[in-house]
Amino acid sequence: MFSLPVKTAMFVLLSCSFCFASDELTGTIAQNPEYTIYEKDGVLFCTGNTEAALHNNKGAEKLVANDLEGAIDIFKEGLKHAPLFYPFLYNCGVACMRKREYDAARIYLEKAMHIVPENPKIYILMGELYALTGREGDALILFRKALQINRKELQAIIKIGNIYVDRNQLELAVTFFDAALKINPQYPDAVIGYAKIHFKKGEYYKALIWLKSIDVAKGDYDKAYHYYFAESSFKLKDYKTAYEQYEKLLQFKNDVFFLTHSYALIEHKMNLSRQFAELEHVE
Repeated sequence: MFSLPVKTAMFVLLSCSFCFASDELTGTIAQNPEYTIYEKDGVLFCTGNTEAALHNNKGAEKLVANDLEGAIDIFKEGLKHAPLFYPFLYNCGVACMRKREYDAARIYLEKAMHIVPENPKIYILMGELYALTGREGDALILFRKALQINRKELQAIIKIGNIYVDRNQLELAVTFFDAALKINPQYPDAVIGYAKIHFKKGEYYKALIWLKSIDVAKGDYDKAYHYYFAESSFKLKDYKTAYEQYEKLLQFKNDVFFLTHSYALIEHKMNLSRQFAELEHVE
């Protein structure tokens, strides 16, 4: 989770000519600079009881619940009154991404980027958008831009490493996962990165060793963890574990993982694993 610096948050909040309650937003934030914008589950929320904050949070709750149409309608209504309100733009971009409306997402995120160019998270989000649309080179540029702003931005480091894994440039990928662990030795997504490399090499036992070292109950992590755990287990004919991990992965149907992977295919693999596990039990 992150919060924008007070100076930045005040600029974002004060920059909108919000018409609700006779521009209550401007007066409230000016008198209460402790009000901030913060992230939860990849979505921006606002503290305080201003009309803008409450309107944004209503849409943000719908976005977290994956009511994409409802969220977009709320953010678009807000943007009619406050076209420069950063959370509306950011969250509308996120909602459009999750709906696979990538051109619309780019427009909203580019506007948000121009309003608060010092926020590394917006470059990461835009980089994810480019990666989803096959523009990996542009994605790398944006992830590196995030690192120019914050050299310890772990998400950017991991996403660069993941692109190199996808390109089969595994030695380069290792340097980024190593860098992430130097910043945070317990960072789960860096450990998942090593597992991805071993999986790519066909070293399924080693992939599982890395994955089993992660305590996913402690916090947020890349849900691809369950995919690689399941796939490695299936390759090693541990069908019971594969079934369990596919089943866990399917619980996160709203996760960004399913922007690049078929839910139906994962469901099919889960059922196949269960059938193989049942056959083994019969034998």
